[in-house]
Amino acid sequence: MAGCGGGNSTPTTPVTTLPTPAPTPTPNPFAAACGTPLPSFSDSYGFGIKVQLEPTPGKKILNASPIVKNADYCTAAGLAGHTICNTRNENAPERVACDNYLSGIADTGMPGPNWFEDVDNNGKLVKCGDAGTHCDLKPENQYLLDVYAPGSYVACGGKGSPGTCGVCVISPNDWGYIHKNPSGICGLS
Repeated sequence: MAGCGGGNSTPTTPVTTLPTPAPTPTPNPFAAACGTPLPSFSDSYGFGIKVQLEPTPGKKILNASPIVKNADYCTAAGLAGHTICNTRNENAPERVACDNYLSGIADTGMPGPNWFEDVDNNGKLVKCGDAGTHCDLKPENQYLLDVYAPGSYVACGGKGSPGTCGVCVISPNDWGYIHKNPSGICGLS
C-alpha cells in the first residue's frame, strides 16, 4: 500500500522569484559639477562656433560652445539680458562641466562635440579627419578644430547630449590672410 501515495510525503514550499530590481541610473558627473541652474536639454540651441585663432593664412582654429535658448536660464546663470547664451560666463568655474553636460561625449571618448565637414555643400557630412575633409580634431580639446580650407564645418552633440548642432561657414573671401578680429568670420549657411 505504500505505492498508493499514502506514505511519508514531504510538503514543498512554492518557490517565489523576487523581481530583479531596475538598475540605478548612473548620475551624470557633469550635471553634478555644473550645479544650479542646470541647462535643460529641451533648451539646447546647438553650438555657437567662432574662429578662435588664425595661426597662418592657411589655417584657422574653430571653437564650439553649446548654447541655450531660455531667457530665465540665462539670467539665473549670470548672463542677464540675453535670450540665447552660453551655459555660464567664460570665467565661471562651472563652465566646463556645464558645457560637457550639454555637449555629451564625442565618438573619440572625450567630452565635447563631434565635428564634420559638409564636403560638397549638399548636406553630406563627413567626420573631420576622414579622407576628403579639410579639418582635423585637436587631440587635447574636443571643442577645437583645425581647418585648412574655406567651407562649412558642423559641430554636433555626442552621446548623452540632446544631439543639437551648430555650423560655421567660412567664405573663400575670408581665406588666405590673417584678420585683426577673426571671431566674426563664421557665417551661417
